[in-house]
Amino acid sequence: MTNQKERKAILMDLTEEQLAQGVAHYIAPFIKEQINSILSQKKEDESKPLSMADAAGWLKISRTLFSKYVGEGRIPYTSRNRDNPKEKKYFQISDLREWLEQNKSKTIVQLKNASDGKL
Repeated sequence: MTNQKERKAILMDLTEEQLAQGVAHYIAPFIKEQINSILSQKKEDESKPLSMADAAGWLKISRTLFSKYVGEGRIPYTSRNRDNPKEKKYFQISDLREWLEQNKSKTIVQLKNASDGKL
């Protein structure tokens, strides 16, 4: 308990600049990690289109389920000839990521919060 009081006392004695430097020291690695994640995601999004098998693998769902969703028009794709269902289809990672975001399942906590805890 003494250490907490000492820490609080030390914190109160800091100048604004010292406090900012201390916070920056601890938050800098987190910010770098977030920036690297965003850059990695951007690079991945700009990569070449995926085949059906690769796209299903990227989503971690079976090829059968993936094919069903594509056939239903739930997952966007590009094709040289959209009128020909046998034409090879290509998928952009950015489209797949957006589809994932729109089709996320809610957690139990989110469902409880949405119903004001009446579950």
